[in-house]
Amino acid sequence: MNYSQEEMCLIALQHTPVGAWRGIDKLLEHYGTALALWTHLQDPGVLEQLGEKTAHHLLSIREKGLDSLLSALDRVGAQAVTSASEEFPSRLQSLSDPPRVLFFRGKIPSGRCPAVAVIGARRDTRYGRNQAYRIARELAENGVVIVSGLARGIDTAAHSGALDAGGITVAVLGNGISSVYPPENRDLCERLIASGGAVISEYAPDSDPLGFHFPIRNRLISGLSDALLLIEAQRKSGTASTVHHALSQGKEIFALPGNVDAPGSELPLQLLREGAHLCISGQDILQEMSWDRKEKQLSLFDPPSADKGTGEATDPVLEALRLESKTFEELSEELRMSPQELGARLTMLELEGTIERLGGRTYTLSTGRSPF
Repeated sequence: MNYSQEEMCLIALQHTPVGAWRGIDKLLEHYGTALALWTHLQDPGVLEQLGEKTAHHLLSIREKGLDSLLSALDRVGAQAVTSASEEFPSRLQSLSDPPRVLFFRGKIPSGRCPAVAVIGARRDTRYGRNQAYRIARELAENGVVIVSGLARGIDTAAHSGALDAGGITVAVLGNGISSVYPPENRDLCERLIASGGAVISEYAPDSDPLGFHFPIRNRLISGLSDALLLIEAQRKSGTASTVHHALSQGKEIFALPGNVDAPGSELPLQLLREGAHLCISGQDILQEMSWDRKEKQLSLFDPPSADKGTGEATDPVLEALRLESKTFEELSEELRMSPQELGARLTMLELEGTIERLGGRTYTLSTGRSPF
């Protein structure tokens, strides 16, 4: 990608810590252009506004030459786009505080593509993981871009669901583009890029995943989307900040209902009480957003299909688990089956993927073909 001098200077100025961003904004307003500011880095007013450490950091970049920044991006296969560029995501232009520069790997989807942010807790539950995967997959099968944060838990499940559908997904990072956090998602990150999606960050490429980066990052997750789906989260959580950003940006809000006594149901149930759209399948979002859609996929409350061999809906074990999960002992008593007979039946159903085993020999119906 070719960059103008103004763009190169903006890219260089983005190599400052978050605490200096407001100072950069004021200086850009004062000098008029990034190029003018770049040539006046040693002015007393610049030192006063940014502080000596930040100003000296920028001066060291200037001494090395701006081409060194491009070389660093090339080494990790990344590019940069400024807010004035035609390639800059159109949805972010309307934010009250759009990023000046975005660093990215892959291909940023067109603003014409429908997009949904799927978010939730890092400390998720099996239920939350499975539903995030299932709904994201269904949306991706219908041409919807899935936006999330590449974090552990719900983010990982949402990205995976979109990829397994052959769809496109975008990850917005809370660290620099040069590394992947958490590190166990490196393969997911590469798969995401190879599948036509993008990994995006407004932080300098070598920035660490600092805690305060993520709430700032969250406005971009909602900003890149037409709607937001909350899977599970507690009221006081980092996920809540993404919801607040989405509300302030005028996005449609969807929430997945969960067990009323589960901590992760606190925020979804609160949003549902306050008027969020209830979502139990991707079709709920497709219909509410008036997006073109395919035939309805397997919904949360559909019984397992009859083509799974012995995992048909009339199986007594499946019937016993239809409304809620149960322990081995509860199933044995209800079905009047010997431990040996029940154990063999449960093992077969697990192998077929029709049921799942939770902790403490508790069993539940499988809610979809989730790899989790």
